[in-house]
Formats: sequence, structure tokens, C-alpha cells
Amino acid sequence: MRGEMSAPEPDRSFAEEFRVEAISLAASTLHRILHATYRTRTLGSSCLQRRAAGEDVRCIYAGWHGNLWHTIGALRHHGVLALVSSHRDGEIIARVLRRMGFRLARGSSTRGGARAMLDMTRVAREATADLAVAIDGPRGPAREVKEGVLYAASRTGLPIVPVGLWVDRAWRTKSWDTHVIGKPLCRAAIVYGAEIHVPGDATRAQLLEVWAPALVRGMDAAEARARAAVEGT
Repeated sequence: MRGEMSAPEPDRSFAEEFRVEAISLAASTLHRILHATYRTRTLGSSCLQRRAAGEDVRCIYAGWHGNLWHTIGALRHHGVLALVSSHRDGEIIARVLRRMGFRLARGSSTRGGARAMLDMTRVAREATADLAVAIDGPRGPAREVKEGVLYAASRTGLPIVPVGLWVDRAWRTKSWDTHVIGKPLCRAAIVYGAEIHVPGDATRAQLLEVWAPALVRGMDAAEARARAAVEGT
């Protein structure tokens, strides 16, 4: 597919391949079952909805890695191209996303900052769909923005749309991202926050010192709005 980025498949034993396939199948099945029970409210308009209303817009959705369970559900029918790490743990996420109908771009922020930024920028330029990125992935630290998404937004002119989440009752895993998985019949809110436009001539220092904090503030504002929607405050 035009705009899709791939990476070599890691060598896996039969046992490892079976494990990855079994976990991804179980996760995608559980995802569908649980999401059918969720009472989710959506605030703000997605880029897909805005295009349907006549706007000429394309964006990069930004979400925290720990919120993937719910953002996958929110964006699964939006024709989004998801950037997923090529390391072994990322393969499970990639297979879940593929089963959910997402298109994938495979890369990794673990291969070095400069390479990751160039990879992400190339995908953003070549793809025709909106992109979705876990901005603190694939291995954290949690809620710390990686510069790749900022560089890609700067060099392509695509706005970043912060995606906020709040869930009233959820399990939280013991992984580095304390992943949020809503319990059955939970109430949740997804918020598409205000666009963030990163200047095309922003330096790396400016990306880190000015625009990374700006994106965190945008994420916090979207999350606060989602929390207020769920808690009625």
C-alpha cells in the first residue's frame, strides 16, 4: 500500500509464532466483546467527520500508549494508518490492529531518534490517510512525548490532534504504560482535542523545549474534558 512502511519480520520459532498469534487473537476477541458493553461518549469531531462535512483536512492522531485499548475502538472504522513498532512486542499490537481493520506502518522509535523521525515523516508524506501514533511508545517512559511525531508534523504540515480518554471503571496492567482496559459496562469518554500546528522551520531544540510541552498540555486538556464528561463535573 502506498505510504505503508514495513520492517523485516524478526525470526521467530514455532513456539514464539504460536504465542504471538494466540495472544493477538485472544486480545482482539476480548476487545470486541468488551467494547460491545462500553458506554462511550465522543466529544469533538474526528478528521473523518470533518472531511464528510466538507473540510479539507488530514491529521496525526496522538494518544498515550496506555490508552490504546480504547483509542483502537474509537478509530477502528476511520481508515486510519497506525504506526506500530517493529520490535517483538509490537507484533502483537500490529496483529490486533490488522484484525480490527487498521492499515499499518511498521517502524520503531527504538532504532535511534533521527531514524525514527525520518521514518515517521516519510510515512506522513506518502500516506493519504490520517495517521495514529502512540506518542510515548513503544517502551516509554510513560506520558513522555517522543520527538518523532513532532518532527513529522513540522515537516509535513499535518496538525496533531490530541486524543484524550477517561474511563470510570477499568483494569490497569502492571506494564510500563499501566494500560487502561475498561471493565464491562464502564462509562468512557473519548475527546478529539484542539489541533496543534508545529512550525515547519522548528529546530530540534524547539521541538523538545517548546512543542513537546505544548503537546502534553493538549493531551492533558483533552483528558480533563473526557474526565469531566464521564464524571459530570
